[in-house]
Amino acid sequence: MNGRRRATIAAGLATAATLALSGAVTPMAAADRASTAPDAVPRGGRTVYVTNSARDGGDPNVARFAINNAGTLNPVDTARGGRGAHGMVFTPDLRYAYLAAPDVDQIHMYRIRPDGSLNPFGAVETPGPGAIAIAPNGRTIYVSNADTRMVSVFAVRSDGGLAARGAVDTGAEAAKVIAVTPDGRFLYVSHGLPTDTKPSVLTGFALGPDGSVGREVARATIGISGSGTVITPNGRFVYVVNQASNDMHGFRIGGDGSLTPVPGSPVDGGDFPGGAAVSPDGRRLYVSALGVENGDIAFPGQVLGFTIGNDGRLTENIDRVDMTSPTGIGFTPDSRRMYVSDYTDSIVNTFIVAPDGNLTLIQTLPSGGPQPAFHSVNVLPTRSERTPR
Repeated sequence: MNGRRRATIAAGLATAATLALSGAVTPMAAADRASTAPDAVPRGGRTVYVTNSARDGGDPNVARFAINNAGTLNPVDTARGGRGAHGMVFTPDLRYAYLAAPDVDQIHMYRIRPDGSLNPFGAVETPGPGAIAIAPNGRTIYVSNADTRMVSVFAVRSDGGLAARGAVDTGAEAAKVIAVTPDGRFLYVSHGLPTDTKPSVLTGFALGPDGSVGREVARATIGISGSGTVITPNGRFVYVVNQASNDMHGFRIGGDGSLTPVPGSPVDGGDFPGGAAVSPDGRRLYVSALGVENGDIAFPGQVLGFTIGNDGRLTENIDRVDMTSPTGIGFTPDSRRMYVSDYTDSIVNTFIVAPDGNLTLIQTLPSGGPQPAFHSVNVLPTRSERTPR
């Protein structure tokens, strides 16, 4: 993969096309379908969905894998997705899922059956949905619109359908990745493109009890082309990886949503980092860096690991792991297994996460479709009975 190809993958967050895809479900491997009551919900924490973008050809889909007792994956089936498919979010009651498909300007909607399979039931239009986030109470969805400075807001109806609530200005050009604090009080948006030459910003906004986006509460300088944006489970810190400057910025989140750089920020993020994930126990942060191949210069893609200090400082004391072009990262709820997709090889790797955070590869499987892109590994969370704000 050459340098231009790397930029093409990353710039896919800002790509929009006009393809239309149906919502049929296609078997990938035989699986038993559990017979349960109509109001049953799937067992959270035991299913992984890998979104395959098909940006270089083929059919986009969402591949479903079951997590077995060893933490490895068993392929089950696939559901249709839109071209460019990557990030997914789930309602806390595990009844509905939503998929961002930027190349077709759509958010695809799914009912989650009790066995974890997906039943597509339509799509809503929005320009170039580059990233998607859901409010902790499951009532509002936020979508960044690539190549714009806007975030679109949708209300989640009782039947799982989405109702547009308008769009808000993010305060900077090229809105990228969005993240919502676990308490549902604040939303943060990274900005920038891989072709930029100057640093961009991370902006923060207060969220109303009804999910509405209110006033700007934070504006912090980040690197060039902010991408993966993640918040720790305790809501204290937010981190942004920056593709073109190859670094990562960290900030403490104040009680009013303000941002203060953590000690030691920024840190090295590898070569062309794009994805990031915090382990469910909040102890570590892992980054997927696509790598660089351009003429005589060649660096493989890598997965980097950092320990998160009490003050938010990141310490890279975990051995890097080579992959061709790692993209999505997901964890089991106990943080003991980690899954990483690879765009070029169209695979998903399973790693054991050691007590010290180091990774041991124990399984490699086809991802179930072509080119899993950023945010392509999505573990169905454990069911939440959150009381809405």
